[in-house]
Amino acid sequence: MHFKHLLIAAACAALASTAATAQTDYPNKPIRLIVPFGPGGTSDIMARMMQQPLGEALGRPVVIENKAGAGGAIGMNSLKTATPDGYTIGLSVIGPEILQPALRNTGYTSDDFEHLCGTYEVPLVVMAKPDSSYQKLGDIIDQAKADPEAFVYGSSGTGTVLHLSMAMMLDQANANGLHVPYKSSNDMVTGLLGGQVAAFTETPTIATQYKLKSLAVLAKDRLAAYPDVPTSAEAGFDLQASVWGGFIAPKGLPAEIRAKLEQACEQAAHTSFYQDKAQQVNTPLVWRNGPAYEAFVNQEKQRYTHLIDTLNLADKQ
Repeated sequence: MHFKHLLIAAACAALASTAATAQTDYPNKPIRLIVPFGPGGTSDIMARMMQQPLGEALGRPVVIENKAGAGGAIGMNSLKTATPDGYTIGLSVIGPEILQPALRNTGYTSDDFEHLCGTYEVPLVVMAKPDSSYQKLGDIIDQAKADPEAFVYGSSGTGTVLHLSMAMMLDQANANGLHVPYKSSNDMVTGLLGGQVAAFTETPTIATQYKLKSLAVLAKDRLAAYPDVPTSAEAGFDLQASVWGGFIAPKGLPAEIRAKLEQACEQAAHTSFYQDKAQQVNTPLVWRNGPAYEAFVNQEKQRYTHLIDTLNLADKQ
């Protein structure tokens, strides 16, 4: 073999050996966890609950990086373009992962990510500030019908599940209202308490965290932690909406690294630390392994894409 060819072969072998060693030694530095929303919302709260047990399972610190904006698309694009080496992972949430790509051209789809695990699924709750005059879901509908311009509702961003759930509910009731989008649930709560918006949908996590008034659960069955809060079905609405989440990574993750992340995710999700924290904020935990989570995401994508098309909300310009 020519000397030059020998050098090339040796270099290739060295690179292959280095890559194999990197996978075997993984992880040997902190892992960055991208959360596609600002601090204070359900996504951020759930990510921070997993931060410690996930770091302990991996043997390295997990550092959260909040990348808010564009309904979560900024954070998702940052994750998509990250090196698929296991040192950058992300929190997968319904809005950024499947709603935003269904609404507009975001530069990514759910197919651009490796699905590692699903860790929670929480029905949304219609809520108002503690001293609100609203006592039931019907009070909101009555105002929205009587004076649509006076009924102002918030969300954590245009096209998020918080926005779509309220829009769908008002559409079913033949009512309307003024939508005010915020960059995060924390900002949205501030707007609610300050009187800029009258109501919004969010998870029980937020209702508990900020002591807000829960008016209705967007589900067929009442939540065990909120037995006195009626469902949207009881109010005559065929509407179910939930916020779910899990962990994903950029496409192209080496199989050995993916397996380590999946194992660490399962270990962390079943710790008493994580489960106790979730129970404290009344967040139902639903475990899905990598393949099960990917299948679930695909089912949700089909359902919401059809819904967005039906409501003519998509803007693919």
